[in-house]
Amino acid sequence: MRYIWENRWFLVPVLIFLMIGGLLAWLVPYGTEILFFNDFRYEPWNSLFHFLTQCGEAIAFVLFGIPLLFWKPRYVAVLALVGGLSMPLNFAFKHYMGVDRPITYFEKNIASKQPVLVPGVLLNRGQTSFPSGHSMAAFALFSLLGLMLPPKQRKWGLFFSTLAILTAISRVFLVQHFLIDIVVGAILGMVLSQVCWQILYPFTHPKALA
Repeated sequence: MRYIWENRWFLVPVLIFLMIGGLLAWLVPYGTEILFFNDFRYEPWNSLFHFLTQCGEAIAFVLFGIPLLFWKPRYVAVLALVGGLSMPLNFAFKHYMGVDRPITYFEKNIASKQPVLVPGVLLNRGQTSFPSGHSMAAFALFSLLGLMLPPKQRKWGLFFSTLAILTAISRVFLVQHFLIDIVVGAILGMVLSQVCWQILYPFTHPKALA
């Protein structure tokens, strides 16, 4: 529980996001969240969310990992473990669940209103929608970074939570995932980072346990 409380600047806004997202996913018709953004898919939002979605990719782990090499080299092992586990775990969930991607879903339901697409975005098709891998990776990365912050810098967790939330929303905006995909992906990512952090805590904080 200590680790959870230390990360409260990250967790509080994220929990609000998850509660609202989960409630909307339960109440509104499936796919409505995709269509909601139809009226917003224009510049500069297209470019902004196209950029933000990269926070859930391997490049984000690399960019944040480089400063850790000079600041807290031990933390890089935790970051690498989280990044290395997030992809195969997500693929396993996707294979087991087999949920249609948004574009596949709407193509099958040709009578319904179709989503406006963002130019230049390569849409993923097939049955790999649930859960969102980008959301899982982003929330794993940024919740972990929140835990790594020194006590006097913990308020930066609010910045990390904002990045994680916007990364997840970008997946819906770009017609890559449904709302329930990003909510569950976010939860899985945070669970993964918390577990890895607690397991490797003795390695990253040897003096604290001496």
